Amino acid sequence: MKRLILLACATVIAGCSGARLSHDEARKKIAEIGTSSLVPGSIQIQRIVSQNDKDAIAETTISLAFEFKRDKPSDPWKVAAVRLGDRNWVGVDEIIASVNENRKRVTMDSLQKLSIGIASFRQKNGSAPAATDITGLTDILHPTYMTDLVRTDAWNRPIYYERSGNTFRLLSYGADGIRGTADDVTLQAP
Repeated sequence: MKRLILLACATVIAGCSGARLSHDEARKKIAEIGTSSLVPGSIQIQRIVSQNDKDAIAETTISLAFEFKRDKPSDPWKVAAVRLGDRNWVGVDEIIASVNENRKRVTMDSLQKLSIGIASFRQKNGSAPAATDITGLTDILHPTYMTDLVRTDAWNRPIYYERSGNTFRLLSYGADGIRGTADDVTLQAP
């Protein structure tokens, strides 16, 4: 078994009893994540920090098991699956695909925020911002035309802004970081 230190950000959940998050409540909520039921004994709460009325961070140690495989005895070992405290194995490819799908949704939300800011700017000024990159674009848009400062995608890579006349395109190179592949996230606006 390996130990993995997780920072679990817990928000106030309906039914939480007190104003502060207790170790027992944090352990219970972490054990209930998703469809898995982690064995509560596999979750060690180290400490709870940064509490306010709506947010808390629990620093934890959770027991995990890693399954290693290789095709031939001479091949290098690869992590094939992870088992959380509930003894259900989850394939590493499945975990990565799930994480990337979530990051794709977060990135599209970011592109939408930028697009709304550009639309507001265009409505007031008659054309899309004359910027050549994301920094120049957000320097023009933030905070007047958009409240959140968005410059990177969910993989923490820059978002690209391309303008042609009064139309524009916002682009993330996706999980692989390579332009023009199937995982690119694009928002094209007229």
